[in-house]
Amino acid sequence: MKELRTNLKAMLSLLFFGVLNYLDSQAEAACKSCIEIQKRLAELRTDCKTLKNSELKIRIGFCTGFASFLLILSIFFLVFLCNVKSAAGAYNDTQGFKTAIELLNKGKYLEAVGTYREIVVCSDNFNNRARALLFMGTTYSLYLDQYDAALKEFENIMKDYPDSPAAEDALFNSGMVLYETGKFKNAYAFFKKYLEKYSYGLRRQSAKVWADSAKTQMSQVGKPEEITAPPLYKKDIEDVIIRVLIKNGSEKITIYSEQNISLYNPLSKKMIYCDPGPVIFTKHGEQLAANGRKLDLYMCTVKTDSKTIIIDNRRFRGSFTISADSKSLSVINNIPVEQYLYGVVPKEMPYSWAKEVLKAQAVAARTYALYIKGKSADKPYDVESTTASQVYGGFDSEKKESNLAVDETRGQVITCDGKLIVAYFHSSSGGHTEDSKNVWTADIPYLKGVPDRFSENTPKNEWEYFLSYDSAKDRLNRYGLNIGKIKKVSPAGKSRSGRILKVIVISDKGTSGLTSNNFRIKVGATNLKSALFQIKPDTHGILFKGKGYGHGVGMSQWGAYRMAQEGFGYQDILKHYYRGIKITAMVQ
Repeated sequence: MKELRTNLKAMLSLLFFGVLNYLDSQAEAACKSCIEIQKRLAELRTDCKTLKNSELKIRIGFCTGFASFLLILSIFFLVFLCNVKSAAGAYNDTQGFKTAIELLNKGKYLEAVGTYREIVVCSDNFNNRARALLFMGTTYSLYLDQYDAALKEFENIMKDYPDSPAAEDALFNSGMVLYETGKFKNAYAFFKKYLEKYSYGLRRQSAKVWADSAKTQMSQVGKPEEITAPPLYKKDIEDVIIRVLIKNGSEKITIYSEQNISLYNPLSKKMIYCDPGPVIFTKHGEQLAANGRKLDLYMCTVKTDSKTIIIDNRRFRGSFTISADSKSLSVINNIPVEQYLYGVVPKEMPYSWAKEVLKAQAVAARTYALYIKGKSADKPYDVESTTASQVYGGFDSEKKESNLAVDETRGQVITCDGKLIVAYFHSSSGGHTEDSKNVWTADIPYLKGVPDRFSENTPKNEWEYFLSYDSAKDRLNRYGLNIGKIKKVSPAGKSRSGRILKVIVISDKGTSGLTSNNFRIKVGATNLKSALFQIKPDTHGILFKGKGYGHGVGMSQWGAYRMAQEGFGYQDILKHYYRGIKITAMVQ
């Protein structure tokens, strides 16, 4: 039963991304989501045949049959919603949704929530605001495990947008979240309310099934069955493979090795080609060719008996997946998590730093990678090798000191309430870290701001940046705003960390308000280094004077460095920056 529920939840995630890709006009990606859903349905039907409980078999069989029908209707229904044009005004809704899609695909779930909130605040379109709230709630429940926050967003839709198409989905999704969290009585009430209010709704048959199931669960004697899959970290995480996207959009990929290079069909696992190398991959239509030989596959696995494989003059451990689409080639490095960290830690901080801060970085990076891995089953890769995820340099970036820090914390992860945390970190807090709520509107209990004297007086802690009004207008409009000639830029409110909460931009086309983090990202985060700044306007632009570098959420790397210098251990460092957490060792 656990596996069945896990499959259903995975299908919901796939449907969610299918719809988002339709919104972004990515038909190919949406079709891949649909194909994967069909595979999951087939697996569910197969599992159903093995069940001994006839009542359960009928229920699940009906669910899977209806899921096929629901999939088609949902896609057509949501495509209709996605084609609703943004109202003429100061905000480009389509651009906002596109940005959120990109963030979700990169595993930047908090940033996606922040973007959806921006749409809610800035959009002139009633249905688009409701849809943004719906996607916020879905992101909370599917990717952040923040079920109360999801229910709150769904409630906001039903209260403030009762006549929008999203209100129907919000009511049904509330029942599903309550069911998933074991609150069967409340779930039953929501499904019944759905059936009463939307007697001809698209999900009426599914609501009947889940209402009956919730009623059955309510009547059971004893402890209800555990309904969620075991967290990823409860497995032997040394064997967990991280799929790292290291190249994308390439026309040609060249692979070398000290020993024979073998190519395998990823489905049959059979060897299809072996060569001492080099092997040059190119596209043949929408399929792969190796050294000019057509492989009749759009994807293959590359392995060697050598310790490393060389991709375009860079050495990597593990194996590779080479794939072709209609436009180009991509390369994914499949590597055990501990070896992956060998290539991450020295790229995220200097390997010459104290051992305890390297160990803190190793545990945070391991936790982050495994968290994203646990949410990426429906995607072709887990993380990217750039700052979009964690910087990963492969074998050539490895250092003895950082490898030792990984080895001495092997298998250790950060948990809160028994679950992996999403372990955000940044360069320097400037003296106080920030609540995640003040940056992305998502209130995560372990990502709370704390006083941080260790990040004061760090190198290049204080900075200045001048931004002309013309440059500000161009950069903001690039992200979907409709800013005219700027008359004034002013701060609005401060958090307890001292960071600006909101930036107000007044132009001859009206007034726009952005969260300080969104403003920072849009005008250039490498120059406007943090939201811990003061604004000094003049006739031609704005002078920003600030402290710190980064979003300020989670661990400050410079602060962690100073803590290690003062004799704090890596667990002390992590517990200072992440509140209410435990360090859990999952392997011997």
